[in-house]
Amino acid sequence: MKKLLILLLLSQSILAQTILKAEALQNDFEILRRSYEQMHPGLYKYQSKETIDFAFETCKKALSKDQTLSEAYLHIHQLTASFRCGHSYPNFFNQEGFLKKEVFEQKNALPFHFKIIDDRMIVVRSADSTIKKGVEIKSINGNKVSKIINIILPVVRADGSNDAKRKSLLENGKEYFSYFDIFFPIFFQVKNNLFTLEVYDFDSKKRTKVNILAVNHAERDKVIQAKYQEPVYKKMTFSWLDNETAVMTINDFNNYNGKTDYNKFYLESLQDYIQKKGKNLIIDVRKNEGGNSSEMFKLVQYFTEKPIEYVELQNTWQMLKIDSTLKPYVTNSDWAKWWFNQSEKGFQKTSLGQWKSKGAENPQIFKPNAERFSGNIFLLSSATNSSATYMMVETFKKHKLATIVGQTTGGNQKGVTSSAFFFMLLPNSKIEVDVPLIGTDLAVAQNLPDAGIEPDVFVKPSIADLIKGVDTEMKTVNELIKRK
Repeated sequence: MKKLLILLLLSQSILAQTILKAEALQNDFEILRRSYEQMHPGLYKYQSKETIDFAFETCKKALSKDQTLSEAYLHIHQLTASFRCGHSYPNFFNQEGFLKKEVFEQKNALPFHFKIIDDRMIVVRSADSTIKKGVEIKSINGNKVSKIINIILPVVRADGSNDAKRKSLLENGKEYFSYFDIFFPIFFQVKNNLFTLEVYDFDSKKRTKVNILAVNHAERDKVIQAKYQEPVYKKMTFSWLDNETAVMTINDFNNYNGKTDYNKFYLESLQDYIQKKGKNLIIDVRKNEGGNSSEMFKLVQYFTEKPIEYVELQNTWQMLKIDSTLKPYVTNSDWAKWWFNQSEKGFQKTSLGQWKSKGAENPQIFKPNAERFSGNIFLLSSATNSSATYMMVETFKKHKLATIVGQTTGGNQKGVTSSAFFFMLLPNSKIEVDVPLIGTDLAVAQNLPDAGIEPDVFVKPSIADLIKGVDTEMKTVNELIKRK
């Protein structure tokens, strides 16, 4: 009786879904389509115009009937994901409060964090005593995990064919909002706030079926943080593994408000390294998705012995003047107004009719600092790396500044589309979409590989190491140091 009462209370706590009218959604769709077709310079970088046109028509048809806010959000997400642009999507963090509450904040999330290795779900932290750390989830509500991954993966943002990046973003426990937390309940209905899991225990080698209550993802994360006493998030840390080996961890390069002094951190780390006569340095950027490339290149200057030339691929715009009828839907006009009406004097037309910044082919020169890190330098990479961190791995590998250890990066050698954005708020559904404005000249991009950057030493993630709490990449680096 008590359990039934709990379930009834939980079901009553779910908000009634907003119903959006077809006519209103069609109006939103026209604004959405014109925004991307007129302003996105990489819309046809990975897909043909015919394929993109078909994706637009599919979305238009899907939005041609009355539907819930969750359904409309999914259809728009499916459209933007078809562009294969890692910066084009209905950004979780930019949505209106009512949408976050109704679509993102229900009690329909799994009560644990997990990693995906070879399309297998391994629990790494759990807020529910029924599910312990280190077990594998074989199925959820009768659906095999591999099937779930294959169904959700196409809506996950990433550049080009880089599915490793998509699977990295599908894991939960990394950011406040997770693709899995949001889209599993949309694709697979969670009835009565209950999950039925098939669980495999590596210790007992037994499979069991377990029923557990769904939770609010934010409440789960708070429980997990307290239970595992996880340290407070830090952008950067510098520490020592032993008397000879130091680890520099940089979790992001975001410095849009200018309050983080990255160069001070780099310099203090270098002074500590020199004072203690370090012989090996491990730079860990595996959790770093990107940020300000200028902060990353300041770090590069502490490793190179000669000037480095870097030609920025993000130099091309689709438009210089925004359609006046779209301007009212830009919500970030306070800092994006500079891109409303740009002078043609600073640009030249490309062979495909885009606008490239004049002097775009002129390289940026990054000179070496007087004092630099020496010894054996290792850079740990992962599929999370994109944007500025992708550029970092690319630069370190090209100029042999470090031995790259880990997995293939996110991002793409065809170049990302980002740097400048319009946040477009669709007036009827109130769904926001990010429209990036600067990308690679399409004529240049078509001759570049559709792939991330490969490490010098590829490390295949190990389920056995994950269960034991062993850092596979760090273990590999330690073996390399011993050989050297």
